[in-house]
Order: sequence, then structure tokens, then C-alpha cells
Amino acid sequence: MYLRDLEFLTALVRVGSVTKAAELMNTTQSNASKILKKLEERFGFELVVRANGRIVTTVEGQIIAERAEALVIGLRQLDLKARNLREMRHGSLMVGSTPQLSRAFVPNVASQFMKANPEVSISIETRNSQVLIDLVVNRQLDFAVGLLSSEDTTIECIPLFDVRMLGALPKQHALAEKSYLTAADFHQQDFITSSMLDRSREHIESFFTSGNATPIDRGEASLSYARMHMVKSGLGITMIDSLAAKEYSDDDLVFLPLRPSIEMKVWLIKSRLSLKSIMHEAFEQNIIELAKNFAMEVN
Repeated sequence: MYLRDLEFLTALVRVGSVTKAAELMNTTQSNASKILKKLEERFGFELVVRANGRIVTTVEGQIIAERAEALVIGLRQLDLKARNLREMRHGSLMVGSTPQLSRAFVPNVASQFMKANPEVSISIETRNSQVLIDLVVNRQLDFAVGLLSSEDTTIECIPLFDVRMLGALPKQHALAEKSYLTAADFHQQDFITSSMLDRSREHIESFFTSGNATPIDRGEASLSYARMHMVKSGLGITMIDSLAAKEYSDDDLVFLPLRPSIEMKVWLIKSRLSLKSIMHEAFEQNIIELAKNFAMEVN
């Protein structure tokens, strides 16, 4: 028994004529009669009888027809639901991002995906990298984009691109004319570092240690923009990531590469335990593709 058989039965009960029901189903009268016979043989009783040249539904036939109509409607709704899922006509995603990546990259990815799929909504949560991993592990986020990977077997970390750290200093600073900065250039310089929660802090300290440099600690700030403002105010020099440097619009600061370079990998983090829909797979492919172009822009 097929859906089309049930559709014919509901049409037959509605119009009271095999001929008219056949027309509605775009089939021949002989084929319609075969469908009716097949249904009656399957159920074991008559669904309709002829009375005074008309088709009259039996009591049993009416009960079956009502149930058949409910099934037809349900299956049509199921088809619609499947098409919506297949074509991503609705749905929502929770995406986490570090502050650095929430300024441009992640919002750009989300915007492009929602433009291509107008019925999909994306919420962006900004947290530090470790918190993002915890949220993915607990399946409170569908995806996270951060600067920290994990060996937790319940999640998968996919490398997207690398970001470089740059020296940031006032345009009039004595070091501003250099083509690059080494650890020695920071020795005994007033320095504003990132907070202990920032992934870059470990890299910066290692950079200074390997170069036997001891900057003068003038404070710390977790956000690159806060550190740049402190530099602009004359409190010292700092290091920021190339993402923040790209977004900085004023020309009163100079950004110089470091030797040796400090590079941090950006990761796409997702749970291995969560069921993935077509929408999830499409978003993952989208962010991986956009990351390739973005990497060239920021580096």
C-alpha cells in the first residue's frame, strides 16, 4: 500500500465518484478501480458500496478514510519538514568565539551563511578559549572558534588558519622606524601585556624568556583594543594579534612583525557526540572555505 493509494481513497470518499476521484488523481478509471479493489482486499471488507448509481462509503470505509486522511496530511507535513531540513529553510546554530575572532571573522561567516540561508538564525557567544571548549564538551554550543585545542576525545578540533602577534607602538616611538622587532627591542621598555586568561600571554612570555628580555610591566588588559588604547595614551608598547591590527582604523600606531614570529593557530571546535544535520555540515564547510581567504587577509 502506497501513499497514492490512501490519497485516492480520501479523494473517493470526498467526491463520491470513482471517475471524479480518478481525474483528481490524474489516473484512469480502470486504474482507480484496481486501487480500490486492492485496498478492500488488504483491509478485508468493503470500503464503498453502490446505491442508486452513487458511491456510498460504508461505516468501516469512513473510519479507514478518516484515518487515511490523517496519515496523508501527516506524510505531507513530513515531506515538507524533510525538504525544509534539506534546503535549510529553518534552524538555529549556537556558535562561540573568542573576543579577537568575534570582531570580524565569525560575524562575517555567520552573516554570509544567513544570507545564503535566510531561515537559519545564528547566535554568537563570546568567551575565552577554554570556556568555549567546555561549552562544546557540554554541548551548549554547536561550534566554537578559538585559539586553544584540546585532547578531549569527545570533541574534534579542526585547524583553520594562523594569526601572528605584532608589536604595537606609537608612531613617534624610537622603535617605530624598525622593519621588525626582536625580544631585545622590548628589554626595559614599558610594556602592557595580555591577561593571564589570554592565550597569547604564554607565547609572549616565552618570546621574552628565549631572548633574555625583561620589559617593564606597566599593566595588563585582556582585550587588544584596550591595550592599543593604553599604548595610544603613552603608557608603553604592547603586542596584539594581526586580527586586531587589521581592524584598527587610526594611523597613530605602528604595527611591526616579530622575529622570531609568534603564531597562534585558530581552531574550529565541535562535539563528536552531537548529531549533525545538513545545516551543521554546510556551516562547517562554509567556515573552512572562508577561513582560507581570511588567513591571507590577516597575514
